[in-house]
Amino acid sequence: MTGYAQGRYEFDNISLNIIIKTLNHRFLDISIKGTGVTPITDKLLRNIIKREIVRGKVDVTFDLFEADPRNWDVQFNDYLLEEILNRVLRFKKKYKENLTLSLEPFLKIPSIFYLDQKFDSFSEEKKQQISTSIESLISTLIQSRSEEGQYIQEDLNNSIDIIQETIAIVSKVQESVEASLFEKYVEKIKRFLDNPEIDERRIVQEAAIATDRSCIKEELQRLSAHCSRLSDLIINPEILAKGKEADFLAQEMQRETHTISSKTGSMEIHSSVLKIRREIEKIKQQVQNIE
Repeated sequence: MTGYAQGRYEFDNISLNIIIKTLNHRFLDISIKGTGVTPITDKLLRNIIKREIVRGKVDVTFDLFEADPRNWDVQFNDYLLEEILNRVLRFKKKYKENLTLSLEPFLKIPSIFYLDQKFDSFSEEKKQQISTSIESLISTLIQSRSEEGQYIQEDLNNSIDIIQETIAIVSKVQESVEASLFEKYVEKIKRFLDNPEIDERRIVQEAAIATDRSCIKEELQRLSAHCSRLSDLIINPEILAKGKEADFLAQEMQRETHTISSKTGSMEIHSSVLKIRREIEKIKQQVQNIE
């Protein structure tokens, strides 16, 4: 589910700027960058995010620095620059005077200059302030995602209602289709059998067996059950990891429609199945947006 939140916090001589963006993703993928990223702050951010977000691609920019620029500890990554220049000099030796080098472009390379932050040297009070700020911003992010989730829930409920209504129509059609199919099988069996001594009950039994192979009642029941489960899933706040189960249900619903299509020859039922499949495709797209 998409979301965006940005916050700037000032306390004592510390300035903190956080930007969090979330996009759709099958799993939880967290990416953190910024001047304030250290092993400790990275772990802190990931732990807080994992408590609140189950699924999605989460991009975090975490800039933490002294409010007074005169206290900034600016570091120069001379090792990185040296490695880059050593590789570039190979080409200069090869092309000699045809290749001119300027130091200015290399100084613009990311990570050449950086602010050295020692989060572990902060007081416990400052650490708590930073943690509280992160949690507050994530709460804002969750709220923005919840607003989008309401629209998604409406779309899903609409698709589920259409599928359930279509299932009811197919169920009624199937009854008449089975009755007609049974009569056709009886006629065919009688036409291909010349022996008048064969029991009429045996003919009816064989016709019933053949008709049963085309019965889609169980598939319709399972399809309806999946719809009911999906409907409960999206409104129950106590269920975690809804997106993964919703993905599974959408796949199972699609599988049931394939089975129905393969078992019946009724064009009316096939037309209804296509309608159901269209709604399932909508569901599959929307459940990618939920956790």
